[in-house]
Amino acid sequence: MRRFLAIPLAGLIALAVAAPALAGPNVGNFSGSVDIAQGTWESYDEDAQAFHFGYVSVSREQGASQAFAEFNDYREELVQCTGADTPDDPEDDSFGPVGSIVWGYGPATLTLGKSNGSATASGTLDVTREDFDGCTGEWTVEELADVDFSLSLTATSSTIRETGRGSFHVPGEFNSHSSFKTVYRQAAGTFTGGDGPQSVTGMIGTVSWKDHSNG
Repeated sequence: MRRFLAIPLAGLIALAVAAPALAGPNVGNFSGSVDIAQGTWESYDEDAQAFHFGYVSVSREQGASQAFAEFNDYREELVQCTGADTPDDPEDDSFGPVGSIVWGYGPATLTLGKSNGSATASGTLDVTREDFDGCTGEWTVEELADVDFSLSLTATSSTIRETGRGSFHVPGEFNSHSSFKTVYRQAAGTFTGGDGPQSVTGMIGTVSWKDHSNG
């Protein structure tokens, strides 16, 4: 059974914003910050071999009034494709995953409380559903109706700080230096979307970065 790991967005954002610096042939300086509130949910039924994972992330760039939401909900169940009619003969048994991926994007509002103690977000998601059948190889894609959502988080930890630095150097040709800083708190709360309210765990915080390149 395939398992997923929820990765904090700080490292992903730091890598994404470093790319423009590496691409420029001349001197470049880049900096910015993003406020983020995100929640995840996950469950696994060992008896049914069924797995459910999802996340919602709402971010707003420094100086922007509009936030942006990203949503993903993955469900998978391992089913028997062949051999069910011959239970005494395991040689003809085969198994495959059957499930769905529902994902969406859209504009949102985002409010962070003092010292990242809380966060609220809401908006509308443009949603697409993908269904797959590992037994038949069938994969279908369907656009769904827009979904209104809300996210409410309360911090469950003290402030956590992370920093990182990186550099890339080709003698006489290219130099780049980058750094990022993350200030966030772990959180828990409720996400309400097309399937109704559900409990989530996640984070509330801000990611800042700086990049310099020349060459």
